[in-house]
Amino acid sequence: MIDSKEINKFAFPLVLTNIGQVIIGQIALHFAVNNSSIALSGISIIQNLLFAFGGLLGAFSLSFNIKSSKAYSNRQTNRFDDLLKSNLTLDLIIGVAFAVFVIIFGNVILKQLYGFKGQLLSLSTIYLVFMSPYIGLTLLNFSLTNLLRVQKKTKPIMWVGLISSLIDVVLNYVLVPQIGIKGAAISTIVSLAFISLSYLFMVYPMILKALSITSTTKFELITFGIPLVGQEILESVLFIMVFDALMSRLGVELLAIYAVISQLLSIVSVPSFVYSTTVSIYLPEAEKIGEVNVFLKNIFKNSYGVSLLLACPIVLSSNVLAHFLSDEITSNIIPLTLYTFIIMGIFPIYESSKMLLQGTENEKFVLQVSIWINLICVAIMILFQFLRVQTYFSLYFIYGLSLTVLSIIFLQHASSEKII
Repeated sequence: MIDSKEINKFAFPLVLTNIGQVIIGQIALHFAVNNSSIALSGISIIQNLLFAFGGLLGAFSLSFNIKSSKAYSNRQTNRFDDLLKSNLTLDLIIGVAFAVFVIIFGNVILKQLYGFKGQLLSLSTIYLVFMSPYIGLTLLNFSLTNLLRVQKKTKPIMWVGLISSLIDVVLNYVLVPQIGIKGAAISTIVSLAFISLSYLFMVYPMILKALSITSTTKFELITFGIPLVGQEILESVLFIMVFDALMSRLGVELLAIYAVISQLLSIVSVPSFVYSTTVSIYLPEAEKIGEVNVFLKNIFKNSYGVSLLLACPIVLSSNVLAHFLSDEITSNIIPLTLYTFIIMGIFPIYESSKMLLQGTENEKFVLQVSIWINLICVAIMILFQFLRVQTYFSLYFIYGLSLTVLSIIFLQHASSEKII
């Protein structure tokens, strides 16, 4: 039986890692923006952009995560090695292609899509170009992290993540006063490179073994990953990028507040992402013993428990955190923060139910349903913008509503397919 104790033993180091990285990241962001709301807005929007593309292009890494977890659980050593080599090859190709794309078209994207201009455009373009290796390093870290996860080794991930975050803070403190926003980007890339080198040191025997065989599963990973890419296009590129673009048109002051709240939301969302990853790792075992339903209930319970423990103090301290990031934010943001957290409260169920279907090869159903729901919600957002009735509240209400509807549909489908 996969009980809560075993789930938490796996998940807690990852939760602590991610929370620690986000909190330390806020300190790094404090130094990076140098008390400028313009820099805060630009860096936050670009971080969201990179996160969106990271999720999109990382769908193939998720494909590897799901496939390799099953192969490892079933002791299919040769298949596991084949999947590993194929995935590393895809990471290299995608990382290089994205870096070239950002260097050439970064300015156009920021100007045309986000409406940036003047100092905001120039600073953001510089930051984006220096961040061009971000996707390649992130994908590599996704893959290397999975090699530790399938072995149930999550404590090394925690320590490497925390040390890399501290490196990011120190470099921001030293470099930003000297070279400005370029220093913030360099700090991020160096900390990511540290993670890559640390993981490589820990798993290099597995990689060397995989590199010695012929790679035959690249097409399989791509084929399985295409619906996952489609899902990320809807959630990240289409939905989140449209969401950010519409939010950026509500004014610099509100955009800065949104930047702060989105950072706080990222902390509260950590358990949702971690426990959904736990689903992909333990699902093959839960299927073997016929306890998927009990397993999923434990995931929901633990995810909500940790999320609530984080949400309460964060809401109460949101004004202090906002002022820490920028002295120019003087508004009381507690009501907006509380509203945002309540509206996004469905997120733990959404992430885990989605992963449940994707891990049981129902990824095409997830994509098909998400297409309709997300397109409808995007259309409503654009209509509100056209009618000039768009607000912060309307944007997040539509966002939360889309996640709620999708969660209900995912769970109903899992029940009808006798997965739970």
